[in-house]
Amino acid sequence: MCRALPVAAFSLLALACAPASPPPAAPAVSAPAAAAALPDARAQQALGEQLVAAFNDAWNRHDMDAFAALQAEDADFVNVFGMWWHGRPEIHKNHVGIHETVFRQSRLSSVRVETRFVVPDVAVVRWAWELTGVVTPDGKPAPDMQGILVHVARREGDRLRIVTTQNTRATADAFHAVRNAGAPASPAP
Repeated sequence: MCRALPVAAFSLLALACAPASPPPAAPAVSAPAAAAALPDARAQQALGEQLVAAFNDAWNRHDMDAFAALQAEDADFVNVFGMWWHGRPEIHKNHVGIHETVFRQSRLSSVRVETRFVVPDVAVVRWAWELTGVVTPDGKPAPDMQGILVHVARREGDRLRIVTTQNTRATADAFHAVRNAGAPASPAP
């Protein structure tokens, strides 16, 4: 038994040190062909702004059915407080709950939207937001909030559907810098 262990260990070590066979080569796609499949910069930005406008509209009408419809069935969502929800039904349920309580009078607005397609059908949509009208659980006015939402979204025809969301609350100083930054750089054509 004692001899079997060193022999087995030696065999594994020999396998680990053996030269690896090269991975299969990925199909070559020329840069111009890949770029041609991406929407142009204006179309990218328009799709992102359309998604953000629909997000704001559903939020401000407190229509969590419309809000949930923006999410992919298997989407996940990390809210501004760090709660991580998986799947459209869970995202819907939790937003219904907060819109019946602390966010029932809230108004969401976008300050700056940047959209970048990383492949022809997947975009990163990042936007700065302001939220007013929040109340505490006992109904008292809460301070206005601001932050940055990041969505990874999949293009479905002429619109985007959210696959994942990360929401980050911003300090006043950080938000001031984001709000006053120059126009976003245009994505590469």
